[in-house]
Amino acid sequence: MNDMTFDHAQQQKAPTVAAPAAPSPVMPFDTRDQANATKALLAILLYVLLWGLAVAIWGLPALFLPAVAKTAIMFVILVSITRG
Repeated sequence: MNDMTFDHAQQQKAPTVAAPAAPSPVMPFDTRDQANATKALLAILLYVLLWGLAVAIWGLPALFLPAVAKTAIMFVILVSITRG
């Protein structure tokens, strides 16, 4: 029998409609999460602004010195991770 043919022996069932579920309780808006996110974004913005200001004042050395300082910090972090 071809799979594409309609089998009349099968009875068609009407689709069942589930009863509407009770509405889920709405989570209250937590302003602490928004405040923490705002503080983090403002800290990043301040860092980038100060870095740009330093580049404008001192030029190229101010562009790469933060990366040099972060290299030493990252080295300490990696050693502390490997020590457990």
